[in-house]
Amino acid sequence: MKSAIRLLSKLSIITLVTAFSVNSYATNNDEYQGLNCDGKKQAIQTKIDQAKNANNTNEVAGLEKALQEVNTNCKDETLEEKYKRLVVEKTKDVTDKTKELAEKTKEYAKDKLNANQDKIDALKAKLNDAEKELSDAKDKLADYYKQMTSNK
Repeated sequence: MKSAIRLLSKLSIITLVTAFSVNSYATNNDEYQGLNCDGKKQAIQTKIDQAKNANNTNEVAGLEKALQEVNTNCKDETLEEKYKRLVVEKTKDVTDKTKELAEKTKEYAKDKLNANQDKIDALKAKLNDAEKELSDAKDKLADYYKQMTSNK
């Protein structure tokens, strides 16, 4: 019984790690494929050509399926909405973290304890991270618009 539980635990961990790896690969891969549908198609076709040159039939089959999915489902309008939604989400995150920092700074100032400075510094770090994510999202949206205007 214990060995079965251990096996299930190990399988669960392996499954989670694999799922995160695949998701991470897909996310990172998405960045290199271009920000619009034409860019995604070109990147996949390049990978298909490379896989064919390497005689990797399994990879070719998977990439051809991915290309078919992009041809069928990819719409630039949907991608634009995704990038806009990301900017809105990141803006809200920055606003929330700014408000939290202001509230905690005011609260801690009343206490006049230096021990709270670490907490304030941690909140500032979180705010800086959120601001960077917002900047990245804005850059991605701007790059999307550049790609769209250069394709016309």
